[in-house]
Amino acid sequence: MSAIRPKILIVDDTPANLLALGKILNKLDVEVIEAASGNDALIHCLEHDFALALLDVNMPGMDGYELAGLMHDEPRTAQVPIIFLTAAYSDEIHRRKGYDVGAVEYIQKPVDDFILRSKARVFLDLYLSRRALEAELARSTAMTQVLRESEARLRHAVSEAPIPIMIHAEDGAVVLLSRVWTELTGYTASDIPTVKDWTARAYGAKGEEIARRIKGLYALEGPRAEGEHEVITADGSVRVWDFRSAPIEKLPDGRRLVISMAVDVTDRHRVQEELAGKTSELERSNADLEQFAYVASHDLREPLRMVNSFLGLLDKKFGPALNDEAREYIGFARDGAKRMDSLILDLLDYSRIGRNALPEQAVDLGLALATARSNLTVAIEESGATLELPQSLPALCVDMGEFVRLFQNLIGNAIKYRSPDRAPVISVTATALPNAWEFRVADNGIGIEAQYYDRVFQIFQRLHSRAETAGTGIGLAVCKRVVNRYRGRIWVESVPGEGSTFCFTLPVPKPGM
Repeated sequence: MSAIRPKILIVDDTPANLLALGKILNKLDVEVIEAASGNDALIHCLEHDFALALLDVNMPGMDGYELAGLMHDEPRTAQVPIIFLTAAYSDEIHRRKGYDVGAVEYIQKPVDDFILRSKARVFLDLYLSRRALEAELARSTAMTQVLRESEARLRHAVSEAPIPIMIHAEDGAVVLLSRVWTELTGYTASDIPTVKDWTARAYGAKGEEIARRIKGLYALEGPRAEGEHEVITADGSVRVWDFRSAPIEKLPDGRRLVISMAVDVTDRHRVQEELAGKTSELERSNADLEQFAYVASHDLREPLRMVNSFLGLLDKKFGPALNDEAREYIGFARDGAKRMDSLILDLLDYSRIGRNALPEQAVDLGLALATARSNLTVAIEESGATLELPQSLPALCVDMGEFVRLFQNLIGNAIKYRSPDRAPVISVTATALPNAWEFRVADNGIGIEAQYYDRVFQIFQRLHSRAETAGTGIGLAVCKRVVNRYRGRIWVESVPGEGSTFCFTLPVPKPGM
């Protein structure tokens, strides 16, 4: 049963006829509206939408022909099918008159129930079909309007998007360009009506290859990152765009659409190139500086040894004849020469870091630690230090000599900056992390205030005078340089008066890296 219950208008000045017609039509699941005159019928026409009208021809006042003519002239009822019912006027002349005023059928009274219902059913079906078509048309019209509004919003969104956007169809037509696309490239929609025009202008000799790649985008089922490409603009300059494309809805004619978006990374590339150039320049400068430090330090040792040697000869040969002040001056000179030699040796160590290629095979850091301990035997015994060392350390692809120096400097500093109130206790530990090792060298020495945590790793920086502790101020700078070579991190944790812990991490490198 249809959700629409059609209405039928029956007009007859005889109540018995209205009753009889109503009984016949009620079997059709319709709503019957009765009118006893033409005027009543016109009033009902203003209030109802009728699927069919049954009019008696011979009525007082306004007959059926006049009523039909008025209904035919009124747009609201002009499409209502009219069936005339008559007992007397059934000749050809009256039939033609009825058809002239809009009738679709002429039925002789008395009415046959079956014939009337059959004819009425035909018009009811037509009415229901028309109503359904009108509803579908209304829905289609509304949907079309929604689509138009949606398309307008899409066009506006794409046009005003803050990034370059192109919507293109599988036949190569460029459907839409964003304003930013045109601003950055200088190409308007009329300049690049097709993808082929775009690729020819923007990619030069690579245009055909890029066009072939774009053709493959129409078969995409999801977004695709296409990577970075150089784009030639209308003024001949080159920009770098990072492209990403995705399929969207088809056009009404079935053509598939793809939306291609880009991020302009030209400035980022320029900054990266400038940074790479400055980094390369800095690396060359550092390499030159390291080479100069190495050569200068190496060459300085020879005359320094000569000075020290002659000072020794002078002291040996003429010392007994010199007064105390002269011998003191010679002692000052020899001590200065020794400090200078120590400083030069430390500079040589600093400049050597990173000069050797990394070994192909991992080396045992436990051996490096043991060597460092052996080198510090005299200092350990003189200070009464206790070393708490792990049973084993990991094997990593590092330079053995550099890590001997690293451990030697850290342990040596712990001995050097010990507390005057207690013997040094120094512990070394290693902990495995997900992608690295963390090493800690802890002591119970004098400690470091937090404000000096960064300063202690700078070259030639000392927190204590030479009268308090010996040294050149290079040791921890060497440690930092070693750790940095392996992309690790070094830092200090300390409580003044209680001790310090020097920590460093080492990522687990692959052999030869």
